[in-house]
Amino acid sequence: MIQREGDPFPGYFISCTSLTDETKKFTDPTGYVDASKIAYIALPQDVANRGGARLGDFAVVMNLHNGKSSFAIYADIGTLGEGSIALADALGIHSDARRGGQSEGILYLLFPGSGNGQPRTVVDIQSESEKLLPDHRNKIKELSSCLESDDPVSAAMLKKRSDALH
Repeated sequence: MIQREGDPFPGYFISCTSLTDETKKFTDPTGYVDASKIAYIALPQDVANRGGARLGDFAVVMNLHNGKSSFAIYADIGTLGEGSIALADALGIHSDARRGGQSEGILYLLFPGSGNGQPRTVVDIQSESEKLLPDHRNKIKELSSCLESDDPVSAAMLKKRSDALH
């Protein structure tokens, strides 16, 4: 679909996401999550189903290479590891759709059942996610250190923390 006069970018394609604002028409580009403004992740449908995730659920994502993290929303069905331009920028990853991205070192922590199935603002995503993981930076660092270790004690700690979050 091409944006029309009066849309944000007339003549350009409408970038659709699976998470939509149901109160807006299918042809309204503002009914979809804006990848340039909203940090969001995409998951394959079968992965989301197995994990109990629904569109609109919250997540925290960390770049293990530089320690940057961001709250995000699950807004699209797609390839595992795919994220929005805003998420890449927040994580310090080159966000160019053709040559950007990072193939390893990204940790996702998704909170199944945490959302309301609707697109959310940056402020909403931040405030609602903070309630789910108040001390997120330290918790994510603990989890990431367990993932990087072959130590069975660390692996057990990861499982224990993971179980506590559910």
